[in-house]
Amino acid sequence: MWENKDVTSALSTTKTIRDSAIVLRTQDLGEHDRIIILATRQRGILHAVARGVRKSSSKIGARLEPFMLVDISASPGKNLATISQVVTRRAYLGPIINDYTRYTVATVLAEVAEQLLNHEQERLDEQFTLLAGALSALARGTYPPHRVLDSYLLRALHSAGWSMAIGACAACGSVDDLTYFSPSLGVLCTGCARTGDFPQLSPLAPEEPAYLAALATGDWPSILSEHPPALRQRAERHIMDYVQWQLEQPLKTLTTLEKEI
Repeated sequence: MWENKDVTSALSTTKTIRDSAIVLRTQDLGEHDRIIILATRQRGILHAVARGVRKSSSKIGARLEPFMLVDISASPGKNLATISQVVTRRAYLGPIINDYTRYTVATVLAEVAEQLLNHEQERLDEQFTLLAGALSALARGTYPPHRVLDSYLLRALHSAGWSMAIGACAACGSVDDLTYFSPSLGVLCTGCARTGDFPQLSPLAPEEPAYLAALATGDWPSILSEHPPALRQRAERHIMDYVQWQLEQPLKTLTTLEKEI
């Protein structure tokens, strides 16, 4: 597991909204304001307006850029909360934005996190910690960016209740002859794949189940051991197909990422 000890709120509790948050994306509003879409530890997705942050004199604008880990204080509103205070916990933006691969991976992380948290209401803390850990690993360059993404996606989907079948056939439970991949379920044995009951199947490399299992559990020694580039690329494509199937929509940020796969 990634360890991230920087996600406990430093703001005292009051009647206003006070929470740890990760900025996922922003949207300009009017001439000087900006809507901030946040992944929060306690509330999931929060849409809030930050007044005057586009002015050069703003003291909090730089703290509300994508991939920043912050503590926020905000007043609830009918449609949008209004941010009044921001404390920077970790500034992940700088090292991420200065590397194209890290940046493209981070945009996918943010989009998937937003989609998952729009549905997830029970394991908000776990989802938040996974995202914070992935961004921290990206910013520090701890692991290769694409491997961080692949591991995060499998673990975040598991937390959301959408675990991919990896170690056994998704249809019959067999652990032998796992040769196909279904974007709706995960791995399949040859017999089940040949029934014709599962659409959009693709071949599964013999070593792929073990590699996917390492990604799903955060087994970094195994993930970082020698694997053919073709295996890594095939596994990542399968993960992306699975994520989009579960979310029931394409990932907008994937277009840029696919150029690197």
